[in-house]
Amino acid sequence: MGHRGENETYRRIKARFWWEGMKKSVKKWVQSCLACQKRSQNLQREQGKYTSTSTIFERVSMDAVHIKSGRWKYMVVARDDFSGWPETVGLVKLTAKAVSEWFTSEWIC
Repeated sequence: MGHRGENETYRRIKARFWWEGMKKSVKKWVQSCLACQKRSQNLQREQGKYTSTSTIFERVSMDAVHIKSGRWKYMVVARDDFSGWPETVGLVKLTAKAVSEWFTSEWIC
């Protein structure tokens, strides 16, 4: 589901399920979710601060997430902000060296 806020969470759940008081339940759940609250605060704080890019590779955004099972322990995602092109890599250890080596080989060279 992700942490997409009340309306999107409700829309996605409604597409597959229904129960009495569902909208109220979803609202309560989202309001109790720490990740949703942090995301909401960040979105409110950052409104109007985004600057667009005019060419590819002018700005690349990157994030890493912990994976709880499987071969890799971490997944790093880099995305070109102009084109939206994503690249990902699985890593056993999340180190600056591993990320920079991957980024250099996939994006710079």
